Amino acid sequence: LSELRRLGIGKVAQEIEGDDLGGRKMKLSDYRGKVIVLTFWGTWCGPCMQMVPDERKLVERMAGKLFALIGINSDNDQAKLKAAVEKEKITWPSFRDGSQGPISKAWNVHSWPTVYVLDRKGVIRYRNVRGQALADAVDALLLEGK
Repeated sequence: LSELRRLGIGKVAQEIEGDDLGGRKMKLSDYRGKVIVLTFWGTWCGPCMQMVPDERKLVERMAGKLFALIGINSDNDQAKLKAAVEKEKITWPSFRDGSQGPISKAWNVHSWPTVYVLDRKGVIRYRNVRGQALADAVDALLLEGK
């Protein structure tokens, strides 16, 4: 019930504050005004890693638009994570959360990947869309702002 009240479609996304993979501070609210895809992922998660090529294409296609893809990473092994980021050319920012970290707990994430799509006002508009459905959701939200 708490999840529905806080994380349901139509709710304003709760703030996320933490460090990125390089140890720099970041906040979700820094991206307000953009359509945001939030993806909870880990290198240990096969379906997460299968999404990376589509995510990379989406980031490339959205370059210069009011869009951001932001990850919340659940890896504990930083060496493995760094190698995967380099190998897979993951250029978008990710929060470092670790396994069962505070961000995943606050967002009630129990399965990976978990995906949220937020509109420019930070409102949750889609959940767990992937592939073409994710691209279509982002396109639709970008059109709303015009």
